[in-house]
Amino acid sequence: MRVSVCIPTYNQVLYIEKAVRSVADQSIPPFEIIVSDDCSTDDTPKILKRLSEEIPILKVISQPVNMGISRNVDACLRAATGDYVLRLDSDDFIFPDFIEKISAGLDKHPSAGYAHAAVQEVDQFDKPLKQRKLARASGLQSPEDALKAAVYGYRVAANILMFRREALEKADYIAAKSNFAEDYYLCASIAANGYGNYYLNEILSSYRVWVDAGNVRQRRKLAEIIGLRKVFEEVLEPGFKARNWNTAILTRKRTDFACRHADCLGWAEYNSAEKEELKQELYRLSDARRTKLVAGMYVKGYGGILNKLKKILSLPKSVLKSLILHVKN
Repeated sequence: MRVSVCIPTYNQVLYIEKAVRSVADQSIPPFEIIVSDDCSTDDTPKILKRLSEEIPILKVISQPVNMGISRNVDACLRAATGDYVLRLDSDDFIFPDFIEKISAGLDKHPSAGYAHAAVQEVDQFDKPLKQRKLARASGLQSPEDALKAAVYGYRVAANILMFRREALEKADYIAAKSNFAEDYYLCASIAANGYGNYYLNEILSSYRVWVDAGNVRQRRKLAEIIGLRKVFEEVLEPGFKARNWNTAILTRKRTDFACRHADCLGWAEYNSAEKEELKQELYRLSDARRTKLVAGMYVKGYGGILNKLKKILSLPKSVLKSLILHVKN
């Protein structure tokens, strides 16, 4: 099978070369490497020009205008012509046997729409942080189980996935219209279209974790909440109804997500008007009484009590996951 590697990028002058070289130096080389540069304003284009002269399989797409994360990823994936398509962010990198081992999983399991593995977190200086492993054994997750699991969130160790191109086509690639939760949307769509996924419980790549100096992640909370709602309304609910499955679990999980994200109503980053907008979007995600109670407590300044309660309730779950990983290893 031919493997295409897609690397969307924007202003990653410090890391783009490492990402590209990690792909070019694979034990089984890819058929093509496609980098889609979303109008970088640093020296990323110069580095890509030099690399393209050195690496024959590297193709650089220079977007004429800044498209944003979702549209640039979508354009990059659609440009791929291989049977398998690896999506790699330009600040991450893969180990030499990534393509060999992950493509073997897709070869072995034709019903898998994508394959993924455990990852090693690194900081901006490549210093190893924690390892990310899922609480599941290596192997295939059936289409039915994958769709049910998607109700609980984006179930990957990191966003470094190799897709079966036909699965991407059936999901219409990045069909999500928002710039956040688009990866969750895509994988849920692949499950809804009848594909499972293959997981290898082995560290095969490094995923970069950034220090959020300017609280950028918090400032994008509104888009994140909207993205979550769209996953449920546009993917999970139609998928469940098409199978005549009970949708009560979807209602409960929408409420769980809304309550989890309601803590933003207590953040100092937002003024009163912005908090009202966030609150209304949370109510669109779930208008349950529990959502309104939790949101009201954060608005009134009782968030500290709720946060302490969350930590207490999450402790048994974290301990259980640690035990599961310990047994599997």
